[in-house]
Amino acid sequence: MKQGYGIFGKPYEIMLKNDLHDLASIDHMLIRNMILLDEESSQVLYQKTSCLNVEGHELYAFAQQFKAAHDRQSIRNVLDYTSDIAMRYDVDFKDMSFGGTEQQILQRGTDWCADMARVGTVLLQCLGIPCRILHLVNLNKAYHGHVVGEAYYEGRYGVVDFIYGYQFYGETPISARDILRNADVLSAYPEEYGGLYSAIGVSEYNPMDASNDYAISRPNTYYLKLIYTDRHDKWIMGEDA
Repeated sequence: MKQGYGIFGKPYEIMLKNDLHDLASIDHMLIRNMILLDEESSQVLYQKTSCLNVEGHELYAFAQQFKAAHDRQSIRNVLDYTSDIAMRYDVDFKDMSFGGTEQQILQRGTDWCADMARVGTVLLQCLGIPCRILHLVNLNKAYHGHVVGEAYYEGRYGVVDFIYGYQFYGETPISARDILRNADVLSAYPEEYGGLYSAIGVSEYNPMDASNDYAISRPNTYYLKLIYTDRHDKWIMGEDA
């Protein structure tokens, strides 16, 4: 199985290695540990799972307000909460902070997908719903990435987007593997958004691991140029050289 920064090819490898989170942080660890989703890895990644014991997490009591009679509605409640935070967030990129604990992220607010995906994943885990993190990229465009979650409920995995509030569901939850096998699923979503599912990395996150580093960082030089430059969907810093 392919694993780590380079699973999406050289240009995205350089971009991911320049991720603005602290290099020692859990956020970089999740990228270093992600596994490329393909037919080979799916045989392992889509075995039956169980939920971590996260009763000791600082957000455990807070998360219980989102619990509903059924997991599908509990997930919907969390998605409404996180997407509302993202929609209302209004801080200029140069003034933003990144990483930290899930509680710290909620306290400051964010619309940064990687941070919110970690928050949403933990909230679902606190509700007894297994959830992991998915890293998405559009291989046909430069700098087009996104981070979402994949929750396990009703006996299946289903993609959940904590920024946009999307819950992939047909008659049953729709997984990232389902999307790769049948891209027609994405026809219900904006074209720009659907393109992000051209390649997917999967990361398991244990928020109770004592070795997790929750350093907080600020925008780095690479991302400041990336955000404030008109890129026209092209690599502008030599990543594709």
